Amino acid sequence: MPARSESLVTAGLDDYRFVASLHVQHPSVDPNEVTVALKQEPKSVKRRGERRRRPDGDLLTGNYDENHWSVDLEIVAGHDVPEFLRYLINTPTSDAMDLTRRIDDTGGSVTVFIGVFADRLCDFEIPASTLRQLGDAGVSVRLDYYGVSNEQNSDAAEQSGEREPPVMRDLKS
Repeated sequence: MPARSESLVTAGLDDYRFVASLHVQHPSVDPNEVTVALKQEPKSVKRRGERRRRPDGDLLTGNYDENHWSVDLEIVAGHDVPEFLRYLINTPTSDAMDLTRRIDDTGGSVTVFIGVFADRLCDFEIPASTLRQLGDAGVSVRLDYYGVSNEQNSDAAEQSGEREPPVMRDLKS
């Protein structure tokens, strides 16, 4: 099956879409080392000591206090979240596993961020064996849920100053 940047899971009442990215943070591990070990070009790199920037590139006050490396992850079309995580943890190289363990052991973090988009009930179970493998590799999982239809909440969001998550705007059909 072809790889994509998002997956649509159709399971009757449990239909949902999801996207995933990998984020690596550490005070001293060089982002170039992450690129080599994971064999992926990052979408974003922020280096410790560099001036902080807004997403539009304008400068902010202060400097980054650690290195940050991130990449959007490809998802095999049709995989649900548990299948995606099983596939992800079963494909890394030993170099990648050594690095993710070292980062986790020395005060950094390696996190698979999963954004789930659904109109209604959406549930899935991540098997203990997959969670154990991720934990042994020093990899955390962050799940964020976004309702696909924000029309009902748009007035409240406007009044509170909150805006729709950027990734949500990108996924609307």
